[in-house]
Amino acid sequence: MATHTRYAIIGTGNIGSALAILFDRAGIDVSIANTRGPESIPEFGTTVHAVTLEEALESDVIFIAIPFLAVEDFGKKLPKWDGKIVIDTTNAYYAPNAEAVLKGRLSSDFAAEALPGAVIVKAFNQLPAKTLAAKNPSAQSKRVLFVSSNSEDASTEVARLVEQLGLAAVELGRIDEGGRLIQAPNALVLRNLVEQPFA
Repeated sequence: MATHTRYAIIGTGNIGSALAILFDRAGIDVSIANTRGPESIPEFGTTVHAVTLEEALESDVIFIAIPFLAVEDFGKKLPKWDGKIVIDTTNAYYAPNAEAVLKGRLSSDFAAEALPGAVIVKAFNQLPAKTLAAKNPSAQSKRVLFVSSNSEDASTEVARLVEQLGLAAVELGRIDEGGRLIQAPNALVLRNLVEQPFA
């Protein structure tokens, strides 16, 4: 029997709110949580459900839309993250003292260490929040979103979700290869590309 994938957004700042808008527009159920509790979360629509952090962490696919420097402490919320896909939307480049924290690692590698057992997917980090949440420029076009993971299966699953959210997914392969391009400030960050149908 097929099971329903449970999605959760952790963080209600600019990116977390943009993600909530995308889910509501697409009519896909998602939980949303922060450290302040569900009563602090604004209403985004009928498919976006404010829950406690503990409830959100029970989900199968979890978006971390929190400051990069909060990732390490966030990883301690669960003893193990086995079986969960964690979508890393953070950008270490804009965080103070990030270079000292990373010590030459990619930010998604740091996230993988902080969330032991999780399958990390890098996505939803390369566009400003307002652009990410905006409607596509036309009914025929789709805004491009890049996806990278060391797990081919997880990349495929998240790319499928990207398409369901009304965007065009481009898979870049492994994080240490194509995924480098969407780690700020590299080549594909802040590129607002739109997929147009062939004439």
